[in-house]
Amino acid sequence: MAWLYEIGVGKYFNQSQQENNATEFYNYFINYGATIEAICGMLGNITRESTINPGIKQGNSASLGWGLIQWTPSTVLTNWCKSYGYNWYDGAAQCERIKCEGEGTNGANGYWIPTSDYSYSWSEFIALTDVTETTKAYLYERERAGVEALDLRLQYANEWYSYFTGSPVPPIPPTPPLKLKRKMPIYMMLKRY
Repeated sequence: MAWLYEIGVGKYFNQSQQENNATEFYNYFINYGATIEAICGMLGNITRESTINPGIKQGNSASLGWGLIQWTPSTVLTNWCKSYGYNWYDGAAQCERIKCEGEGTNGANGYWIPTSDYSYSWSEFIALTDVTETTKAYLYERERAGVEALDLRLQYANEWYSYFTGSPVPPIPPTPPLKLKRKMPIYMMLKRY
């Protein structure tokens, strides 16, 4: 397999194309050491941003977003790729850029920004084992798109988890009920009037 791309505005990918590129993305980040949950959290966001088409453009202007995560302005991606000899629409190059942003290396620092609610460092993020948490953390620490389509991003992340594991995301166990400590039998606590 290899990365698929279609350069242009509105070049949305169908399910087969998305699965191809999601597998390429998965292979890159699993070999890097990320958990499947972190990968699926990123893919949930990326599916919403670009349908996993690294050649997609929000518009032809350089001030608009391009690529997997819709780098805005697009020159953030295109100039970085040019300086390292990559084609901007290459999915593998964009994975490298995402990794470098997280690590703050190779001229890609300042893009992974922990928040008060999601204060994970990149190394903590790629080790997380909860799909919902990774989807939200990537949205708030990297995408910074507010709550725009959070439910859709979570849905996509869960679908990618099922796709790669063959099973649904495990439910979050319920909080155990509080055990009341009684010092006297309940009938003694009741008052008769």
